[in-house]
Amino acid sequence: MSIEGKVAMVTGGSGGLGRVHCLALAGAGCNVAVTGHSHMEKAEAVVREIQALGKKAMAVKMDVADLDEVQAGVKKVADELGTVDILVNNAAFGIVRAVTIAKMDKKDWDRDLSVNLTGAFNTIKCCIPSMAEKGWGRIINISSIAGTMGGAGQCSYAATKAGLIGLTKTAALEGARKGITCNAIVLGVFDGGSFYDVAPEYRERIVKRLAMRRMGEPKELSNMLVFLASEESSYVTGEAIEVSGGASLFTF
Repeated sequence: MSIEGKVAMVTGGSGGLGRVHCLALAGAGCNVAVTGHSHMEKAEAVVREIQALGKKAMAVKMDVADLDEVQAGVKKVADELGTVDILVNNAAFGIVRAVTIAKMDKKDWDRDLSVNLTGAFNTIKCCIPSMAEKGWGRIINISSIAGTMGGAGQCSYAATKAGLIGLTKTAALEGARKGITCNAIVLGVFDGGSFYDVAPEYRERIVKRLAMRRMGEPKELSNMLVFLASEESSYVTGEAIEVSGGASLFTF
């Protein structure tokens, strides 16, 4: 795919599937900014993995919920690697809270919204002007089947992932004549993500509901991510593309 030398920024890139996104983009030729809010030693470890692939990389400490921190972080990336060409909004909270609406703490709700949804707004707001100036940009928002199907005990996570699809379509419209595409990947259950934070009995039940009866492999996600980041996807925008092994299909 034609992204050699492009600058990618991945929020929440220090672990789990965020690390997978970073390494996939680096493997396809990108220089990568790995952002995180805590445990920056993990972000630095991902940076070293990327550098071992022969690409430039940097760790950036930022709370995506804080617009001032995002502005400062994006400027730091521009100064060291160049302006952001490819933005991957991956940072998220609340996937395994397992708390009903009636019992959810309002502070947890507010924090999940501020990271999962406002965080994506903040990064897009800060990156899209330079993309428009160059006439090229790729924005990839990581959504979830929780946002399209709902999820008992996942009210904040489901609400933010649904909202992310609306934000995706709006950003796609605003960037469509400026060489900028914006798409969402609607994730199902993947090996290496937060799925292992779920109790084993629930994991087994969830996998049995998938049409393919298995978790996704990280490379099956990477293939879609790299495609959407590339020039080859230039006529794809405003889409919420499900990569879930048929999670939304009726199975029996």
